[in-house]
Amino acid sequence: MSAAATLAVAPFANLSGEPEKTYLGEGFAEDLCATLRQVAAVAVTPWSSARAAWTEAPDATAVARALQVATVLHGGVRRTATRVEMSAALRDAAATSLWAERYDRPFDELVEIRQDVLRHTVAGLAAPVTDAERRLLDRAPTGNARAYEAFLKARHTGQRLLRRTQEAARDLYAEAVGLDAGFARAHAGLALCHSLLSTYWDASSETLRRADEASTRAVALDPDLAETRTARGFALSLAKRYPEADEEFAAALRLDPRSYEAEYYCARNCRAQGRLQEAAEHFAQAGALRPDDYQTLAMLASTYAGLGRPEDSSKAQRQALELAERCVKLDPDDARALYLGAVALSATGEKTKAREWAKRAVAMDPDDSAVLYNVACVYALLGLADSAIDCLEQAVKNGFGHWEWVAHDPDLDSLRQHPRFQALQPH
Repeated sequence: MSAAATLAVAPFANLSGEPEKTYLGEGFAEDLCATLRQVAAVAVTPWSSARAAWTEAPDATAVARALQVATVLHGGVRRTATRVEMSAALRDAAATSLWAERYDRPFDELVEIRQDVLRHTVAGLAAPVTDAERRLLDRAPTGNARAYEAFLKARHTGQRLLRRTQEAARDLYAEAVGLDAGFARAHAGLALCHSLLSTYWDASSETLRRADEASTRAVALDPDLAETRTARGFALSLAKRYPEADEEFAAALRLDPRSYEAEYYCARNCRAQGRLQEAAEHFAQAGALRPDDYQTLAMLASTYAGLGRPEDSSKAQRQALELAERCVKLDPDDARALYLGAVALSATGEKTKAREWAKRAVAMDPDDSAVLYNVACVYALLGLADSAIDCLEQAVKNGFGHWEWVAHDPDLDSLRQHPRFQALQPH
């Protein structure tokens, strides 16, 4: 079905005056974006693109023009101890109001507000909705407002790939499932955090067991969500249960062909198995779904290098670098943008700047093994073997153990015959 409507969901403004409450408006809007994306007749702009456009110009007409969409959903939210105040408005590119509402409700009615905003947005778009899509829209993720708030905060906190942020997100997801044991999406988020912690920072069997447990529970609660099947697929991939992982990712993509997360983690699953051509295809599709995401392009570039496609790799690295530079300009403390940008700089020959960005990333989080691993890739590409292995040794000491990824990472090819590198690997 071709899209009958085009929509961008902007971050809901934090009206509390307290910066630490930004998560509520941003998380609420991101969740609306993810849910509305399930309607095939509505082409929803990727959340990251909508957020960036609104940050640059918080105006519906300007955002509609910048993103080439016909409608923009935006609003604001204030959370007090017992109540939630929210405004929501759907406007077209000429700033004409298609629907608007103000809510002043007990906080326990936050989920009901979510459902009301979804219903009125779909009605305002006048797009056809199938019966299956209607059932999905009508089904609230949880009936517990505090569980939903913890879930939104977890998603917001976990956007940065650092140990401290993933541990904080894990604890928030655990809080959400403690408040509502039937909250499938929170179980999926919890599983994903455990899987990421296992990938970069804690390769213990216990962390992997927790990922398996949470992802199994998520699918049992709701097998018809791409989110739960993706979480299950990633956990199975890390456990090297690859045929089962492949089945879960296939199911996730059948359920939601427009799921960035399903494409991205499916690509990682393929790459961990050395199936680089399939990995490249899924990374490319993930990049098409989220065109302003530097990490996907960086992964695609590296995968192309592993396939012996230098021209495609260089093109993707240049695109990744452009996006990473944009992110660093907006947020100089984005360590992932710095170290993946440094990889791209290394690959494109900008060696001095690559070392500068790598050092900045390490200075921010000197003990974080995700940072150390990727900075090792930078140094390996620059021909600084001892510096690269120093970083890898520290990453392993701090919990890194995703050796299937190492085996198929072309950024590290210059190190493979080095005795120190060989001594690092499990035998």
